[in-house]
Amino acid sequence: MKNRTNFVLASFFALSLGLAISACSDTSSSNEPGREEITVRSLPWIGVRDFRLVDDLGREVSIRGINARIEGLFDVTFDDGRIALEPIPAFTREDAEAMVRQGFNVLRLPINWSGMEPHEGQFSQAYFEKLDEVIDLSREAGLYVLLDFHQDAWSKEIGEDGAPLWAIVPPPRELLEGPLEDLAARRLSPQVLAAFQGFFENREGIQDRFLPVWRRLIERYADRPEVLGFEPMNEPFVSHFDPSQQALYDFYYKLLPPLRELDNRHMFWMEPGVVRNFGISAPLMSEPFPDGNIVYCPHIYPFNVDASTYEEWQTWLEANYRNMKAEANSWGAALVVGEWGTHPDSPESEGYIRAMQETADAFSSGQILWLWKEDSQDSWGFYDFDSATGSWVLRDNADRLFSKPYAQAVPGKLLTQHFDPDTSVLTFSFAATGSERGGVLLYLPERWFDGLPTIKVNGSTIGYERDSSSQRALLELDIQPGTYTVEVY
Repeated sequence: MKNRTNFVLASFFALSLGLAISACSDTSSSNEPGREEITVRSLPWIGVRDFRLVDDLGREVSIRGINARIEGLFDVTFDDGRIALEPIPAFTREDAEAMVRQGFNVLRLPINWSGMEPHEGQFSQAYFEKLDEVIDLSREAGLYVLLDFHQDAWSKEIGEDGAPLWAIVPPPRELLEGPLEDLAARRLSPQVLAAFQGFFENREGIQDRFLPVWRRLIERYADRPEVLGFEPMNEPFVSHFDPSQQALYDFYYKLLPPLRELDNRHMFWMEPGVVRNFGISAPLMSEPFPDGNIVYCPHIYPFNVDASTYEEWQTWLEANYRNMKAEANSWGAALVVGEWGTHPDSPESEGYIRAMQETADAFSSGQILWLWKEDSQDSWGFYDFDSATGSWVLRDNADRLFSKPYAQAVPGKLLTQHFDPDTSVLTFSFAATGSERGGVLLYLPERWFDGLPTIKVNGSTIGYERDSSSQRALLELDIQPGTYTVEVY
């Protein structure tokens, strides 16, 4: 949710071990003949199994991701002389590596239809090459990429970003420009509301005319495991003309056949209507979505919530997560919160962020933070922009509050996970069948430990190494069937 302060007005709403454990950094691997080398940066295919995210090695994966607007992909500029809407940061190899170092394993990447297909039937080669570049940099760093067809107030022509001018039905009465100081008003403007309704009612076949760009994106990345999946629309808005949300569900049903004709491996990520952002529930599906490899990815932005302490936030979030889990189950989907956050220096940050991370772990939910870098709107983000030097400075509170130790992947099923920031102790447990491989992948940031932390597995201390660049450690265990309890301190 962008322009967070005002958006609420604008939307009526991740021992029998044999102790054969070896240290692993970038060069560690399984010794099994013919097996691909597994390192702290390996990105195996991930899919949904029993409502959880599981990689091809049989490990349950916990998602802690980050959103990032990226120059050249988040399309807010014009070629007709109008003023750009807002500054968008560049993305470099250093950004990808820093994301991994800060504990993220997924980049949710907002991409825009307007950039991919500025004129109907004419796809921008330069745009797709830029997208290739960002995905390649992310892969090299050890970061999955979720491709998110993003929109805010439908289009840069009348809002912030999203659809091209030719895909606004009915055509807008007025084209807008920057600076973007009225996004809240734009979100509920008559021409934005009309554009949403026109699309979801498929007027002039505009929804069908979205299918070529949908297919183009899927075809390009169908064989790329580092691409986590495809999300067809950020924060879809249908409630002003269809409170049942059926128009949104019909849109998702329409996109499934072309996706599966081209790609049987990638996950299909779907949000509920944006109204859910400002409540704690959404309608349950009457029957599961007709595909097993799907993720339900609502957003959480708790405006007007009467909470200030950690305990109060925890109570509110537990109720919200119970509902989200029921909603995801009704879809037949895994649960990942696609956007959440607050300014790292805000009064509520301490209690809210801790409660959010702990509640997500308790409900086995992934979580993707908003935002990496931002020099506009409310300037959320991991970094503060120093206009005097033109440089980005890591916010200490962001590093301290968000980048906490956790298990990124465990063999079998993750049973429990908890990090106590008061004692700097990480505990988790998992149940393995013995068929899994790839080891336990941990994020162990130096900030939270004096030296290399001690790790005990079922009570036995083990030796290992931590990769200094990624702050990850890969424990190669001789996994036998059974339950494992791990303590890191």
